[in-house]
Amino acid sequence: MKTVISIIKWILILAIFLFSVATLMGGSYFQTATLWIMIAAIVWWPYKLTEDLGFRASFMIRSAIIILLFLTNIFFFKPDPKESIYLSELGKQKVYSIYDQKVKDWPDDVQDIWLNTEYGKVHVLATGDTSSPPVLLFHAASMGAHSWAENLDALKGYRVYAIDNIGEGNKSELKDPLIFPENGQDLAELYKNISDMLGVNKSPVIGASNGGFIALNYAYYHPEKVDKLVLLGPMGLTPLSSTSIMMMSLPVMYPFPFINDYVTSWAIGDDFYVNEKYGDWFECILQSTIPSLAGPVPLTQKQIENFKTPVLLILGTKDALVGEVKIAETAANNYSNIKIVVLDSGHLVGVEEKDTVNKEIRKFLK
Repeated sequence: MKTVISIIKWILILAIFLFSVATLMGGSYFQTATLWIMIAAIVWWPYKLTEDLGFRASFMIRSAIIILLFLTNIFFFKPDPKESIYLSELGKQKVYSIYDQKVKDWPDDVQDIWLNTEYGKVHVLATGDTSSPPVLLFHAASMGAHSWAENLDALKGYRVYAIDNIGEGNKSELKDPLIFPENGQDLAELYKNISDMLGVNKSPVIGASNGGFIALNYAYYHPEKVDKLVLLGPMGLTPLSSTSIMMMSLPVMYPFPFINDYVTSWAIGDDFYVNEKYGDWFECILQSTIPSLAGPVPLTQKQIENFKTPVLLILGTKDALVGEVKIAETAANNYSNIKIVVLDSGHLVGVEEKDTVNKEIRKFLK
């Protein structure tokens, strides 16, 4: 029994210490001090005090001090209201600078379109002849509309609209970081309004990662707007794991370079081209932003049964965010009109296996 209590005690101490490091990095020095005093009270207690007061009284005083420090942390150290998704103006400017560099890989006719929505200003990258049929692109989490550069070859003959998802680090801007689309239906309504403002009545939709979650909901709530649906390693096909939540929180709490490198490698994989092209962008997003996003929740079984839009699903065998590919395939097979392609790839399958993905997209949209 003593061994179990000792293990629990040291796990508690480790958890408090890790949290104290996060408060220290965030500049909350008095909170850090109270946490370290709490650790000291758990680890050590004057023997003479126990001898003078007796074990029970001494234990009660020690417990009261620990509880008081715990309550102090809960009630007196509440974070300031979130004023921006960016941690600093410098971080925001760095995100914009890298974004502009990435857009140089787009065709020369690329245009910036700005749309005013109920949540704020939405930015769209557009390319292709305005008289061509439209296609909508919803980018991966922590990426940006620019990240579709590798897949534009598959969309020749289309008017391409790549939308910067509002609430993430890109060129779209929330009016209020505390007010954003909070669920799949909210996102579906926002993207319907965006497509209406773009003059798109019906089109194919391609979504990657979190963009796949958005695309699924857009197609479910507004099937009249979606001709065909392409999903590349989509979130929301399977539930978001606790590991994924923890990994994406680490860089915010502990902004050390080695942690950023580790999370980047975990999230986007170890493919050389992917890291060479988007590693700097992804690390900048981890260092500079706290997104305001809806969690990617899968559609219910009843919703899936009513889902009739044709779907092309492309999964990666090494996708840490979507998870075990067999589980994802099992979930996908509940959709009645779906084609599944599995490639040896990490999460950004559209970049890592761009040639194969582009070929599959061309065949499917044809």
